[in-house]
Amino acid sequence: MDATGVEAGTVSARRQRIGGSEISEVVFAPGARLSWHHHPRSCLAVVIGGAIRKVFPRIEEDAVDGTVIEMPAAERHEDLLGRDGARIVVIESDVEGRELRCFRSWRATVLAHDVSRELAHPDAFTQLALEGLALELAATVARGREAVHHEPRLALVRAMLADRLRLEWAAERLVCSDEGLAEIAGRAGFSDQSHFTREFKRRFGITPGRYRLAHR
Repeated sequence: MDATGVEAGTVSARRQRIGGSEISEVVFAPGARLSWHHHPRSCLAVVIGGAIRKVFPRIEEDAVDGTVIEMPAAERHEDLLGRDGARIVVIESDVEGRELRCFRSWRATVLAHDVSRELAHPDAFTQLALEGLALELAATVARGREAVHHEPRLALVRAMLADRLRLEWAAERLVCSDEGLAEIAGRAGFSDQSHFTREFKRRFGITPGRYRLAHR
């Protein structure tokens, strides 16, 4: 089985080399399937749209919007795309010791959206911005990895921070997508649209609908 680049099987890809790392945004078509393969470098990926099922020799993970995927180099896997395809930000590097993990992180998702914007609209400062975002994203993921060793009170604080960050993610989707309010509310983990609207207005001072109109 030959090593495969992260852009294999995609319908579009944006890519920049930053130091010893490669930062990419890749888009996969709906229903696509990438049979068993591996990547030559370790990968830190964040799903920022759609969903992808990652099939590994021992486990399977449904990586939906907001999911962080960590893979060591040469980790064999198969990819099955959902009905909406998937949009993923990936950082490839020679970092050693990375373990196979999948988990959701709103903070990492917000940072990945920032990476996406930089790749889509590069300027003279894009490389500097991407370097900073990549470092912050790596730190966010590393802290999430260490959180399991912290006492329960700190875990509660982290959960509260994540709860605020899902509103930031929802605000991003209101501006950058045409998804309905109910769909965004569900994907962000709110019980219903009313709950989403109430919490959103408490955080931003206006309703989600007015926020969308004001930022487009």
